[in-house]
Amino acid sequence: MKIFNKLLFGTLVVTTVLTASCKKYLDVSSELAANLTIDGVFENAGYAKRWHANAFNCIIEYSKNASSADAMSNPWSAISGEMVCNFARSTMVSGYTAGNAAYHRWATQYQYIRQALIFLQRAHAIPGSGSNGLPQSEVDRMKDEARFLIAYSYFTLLELYGPVPLVTEIADPEDQNLDFARAPMDDVINYIDGLLAEIIAGGKLPATIRQMNGSTITYNTGEMVRPTLVAAYALRAKLWVYASSKLFNGGFSESLAITNNDGTRLFPDYNPEKIQTAKKNLEAFLDYAHGLGHKLHVEYYPNSTEINPNESVYQVFQKYNDEIIWATAYNDYSNPNNQERRSNPVDLYASPTNFANIGVSQESVDAFFMDNGMTIYDQGSGYRENGFTTVNNPTHVNNHADQNIFNMYANREPRFYATVGYNGKSWHIHANENNNANGVYYQWYGRGKPSGIAGGENWPRAGYMLYKFKNRRIAQGLTSIAVPGAPGSPFTVYTSWARPSILFRLADFYLYYAEVLNEINPGDPKIIEYIDKVRARAGIPGYAEMSASGTKTGIIGNKDAQFKAIVQERHVELLGEGQRWFDMRRWMICDPVTTNQPDKGGVDGDITRMSGMNMNGFDNVAITYGNVTTTVKPLVDPDSFFKRTKLEDRRWVKEYYWYPVPQNEINKSKGHLLVQNPLWPVVISAQ
Repeated sequence: MKIFNKLLFGTLVVTTVLTASCKKYLDVSSELAANLTIDGVFENAGYAKRWHANAFNCIIEYSKNASSADAMSNPWSAISGEMVCNFARSTMVSGYTAGNAAYHRWATQYQYIRQALIFLQRAHAIPGSGSNGLPQSEVDRMKDEARFLIAYSYFTLLELYGPVPLVTEIADPEDQNLDFARAPMDDVINYIDGLLAEIIAGGKLPATIRQMNGSTITYNTGEMVRPTLVAAYALRAKLWVYASSKLFNGGFSESLAITNNDGTRLFPDYNPEKIQTAKKNLEAFLDYAHGLGHKLHVEYYPNSTEINPNESVYQVFQKYNDEIIWATAYNDYSNPNNQERRSNPVDLYASPTNFANIGVSQESVDAFFMDNGMTIYDQGSGYRENGFTTVNNPTHVNNHADQNIFNMYANREPRFYATVGYNGKSWHIHANENNNANGVYYQWYGRGKPSGIAGGENWPRAGYMLYKFKNRRIAQGLTSIAVPGAPGSPFTVYTSWARPSILFRLADFYLYYAEVLNEINPGDPKIIEYIDKVRARAGIPGYAEMSASGTKTGIIGNKDAQFKAIVQERHVELLGEGQRWFDMRRWMICDPVTTNQPDKGGVDGDITRMSGMNMNGFDNVAITYGNVTTTVKPLVDPDSFFKRTKLEDRRWVKEYYWYPVPQNEINKSKGHLLVQNPLWPVVISAQ
């Protein structure tokens, strides 16, 4: 089976300065001649480094989350239902098959695995000074980076497909008889674990890019994408969290009968020891990371030791900080197909045109907590779906008070305001638009409003825009804005911002730790401790505080209730970061439920639901644009904007728990060695 394409030297890439800029951390180079031999590559320091750098393209860019999203980026936030993006619409409405599934990593990752294996075999020290030499110490580091990238590549295959072929030797890509069977899942897990254990034991990678210069913390962001020991600990911990999860650990009964042609079983029975291994590796990671100074990122109010939660949840994505374990520098403010531009309302910075179709689903809006820490379904939470109020917008540079905001959006937690653009929310900075006389830009999504339905599919179908990740000094086409009487005016504004694109961060692992402890011993006090660490940074009361005050009880020590709390916390904390699709699948909670209230109808993972506000309805707020005033409709009117509206009927069948092995790869298997995942139709092509 030819699962490797012949490597063409014209596609090798050169490492650039790895600063946190809006450029990709790897640039394509066409410098290598077609007649350059592989021996020649590894006798030249520059070419050897470029060969090594190409393997970094195995990294999944979760900040690439828009119409250009592909298998090596983040379509998962959309197809999981947490976000509403038109490019993923057909995937979950029409469904997919092994022959047409759009987001395969299979062939791509094996290409980079091969690239790294060749480097491990051939790379050696090269005498010379400066850029002409490659000292042994650097070769040792680069080889451990190659091992990490192999481990990472296999993990990204494992999380999507489950058992995959283990290709540990360098095969000849011209060999027409290449054919690989899938390895049992435990073999794949143990192979990845062995690579990471070797890296950790060798100690040849830097511990972290976090540095202490006297009392000053700095970060070597020029190397942010290069693996470190703390990243190796993190990947190993995440591997075992997955390995111990229901889908991976005997919980999918239909998978247990899947065998290779020789009778080898691919999916394991339940093994309770895996949860203990996950706990051990999580604690090893947390101990190591904490020892290096990694911690949740927080910002404080001026001249105070009190945490400012609104700034904390915003700034964690805007600058390299102690919470980040591994990141790249990927972002793109110029390409209209990418996340930064496609999450701007369609009429904002209208030249050049925006394609405003990265939204947030109503199901995700409902997941956010109230500012008192309760869910919207809790009695006494204060949640209302009637009437309007004033919301002090914490994302506006002037802490602008927004008038006539639907009560659904009032008194919500800081992560809600940092993540969701909702009807009537003002933009973070005064913009070069005139939809309001005082220069403040508002997002209005009702019928006839400028942020609403636009041409084609370039509008937010749910009535919400993704606001998370956006820098609040961005105003494309401007350099400064004067706001009379505003502190700090004139404001300096930017057209782009060098934010990190985070791959691993500590909050994710705190919630993994709580999840694993809950499986072992629901009475372990660290479960609530680690959930509450994340909630404290978000500015809402923790479960321990609410239990002590009597405002919310029945959670602590209750395994099912704590699991639901973890599921909801991960939904809110990690929204848009590409994790929920994999979480819901490994927990096996994607099947339809009978109610849309997660506290009352089970864990909210029903992937068939997709709803929002009524974009064809009037938004019930009389706002004048030029000489035209909108028609006001009461909430009970069927033409009201503020009405939960089904956007689409989404497809979910049980085989979706595992992504199908690509049909074209099965077709290449001359000996029919490559078998399909459970419940997917078996199609064997004629040879």
